[in-house]
Amino acid sequence: MRPEVSKPPESRALCISLHDVAPATLPECRRALQLLDARLLGPVALLVVPDYHGLGRVDRDRPFRAFIDARLERGDEVVLHGWRHLDEGPPCRRLGEWIERRVRTDSEGEFACMEEEQATLRLLRGLAVLRSAGWQPHGFVAPAWLFSEGTYAALESLGFAYTCTRDTLLPLHGEPSMAAPSLVCSARSRWRRIASSAWNRARRARLAHARVLRAALHPADARHADLLRLWGDLLDGVSEGRRLLTEGALLARLSA
Repeated sequence: MRPEVSKPPESRALCISLHDVAPATLPECRRALQLLDARLLGPVALLVVPDYHGLGRVDRDRPFRAFIDARLERGDEVVLHGWRHLDEGPPCRRLGEWIERRVRTDSEGEFACMEEEQATLRLLRGLAVLRSAGWQPHGFVAPAWLFSEGTYAALESLGFAYTCTRDTLLPLHGEPSMAAPSLVCSARSRWRRIASSAWNRARRARLAHARVLRAALHPADARHADLLRLWGDLLDGVSEGRRLLTEGALLARLSA
């Protein structure tokens, strides 16, 4: 990957994304988007999983397709977010890798260990499903933001415009990478939710002057009233004075 180079936009930006968007998570996605819509926060990057956990392809679910189409009319953007959002890769070889893949991400870092050929096939499969639904994604975000060097090479060869890690935007066609730290919560247990509140409030204060800040919501956040309140407070605090746009729109502005 290219080294990070600072190339800030002309004003401070806030990029909001909703991860794990799929028919199986649609009720929670609606609640998360209601929080954003009530605050007039958008457009939103919708990270769509073509066949989330093997529970059904998005192009075969008419209500889901209608929901996404309506969001696109509002200005939201569809982003490819893996294939099934499950890490079915080879066994972990090191303790740090095991913690990263099995504990921190709960075995959902689908592209963490993929060779280029396998990643290419899975990306093509995901693209085919989203295009069958009528959507044309230009960006890819790996589940849990974990992807191998082989995945990165596959993304370049397939013509994606960008990808990202948790804290960096990565254009895939010659532009330098950009620091873009994210606020993100963990909803998997009560102690994680408590820690998320303290961690994100401190991170928000530390990143108050960041040129690009990102907020990454997940459907699981919407299952907990305390996390919805936290997100409301966080977004109220960081949205003022920032241009609201998706990562794809931000990079398009910079390229132009």
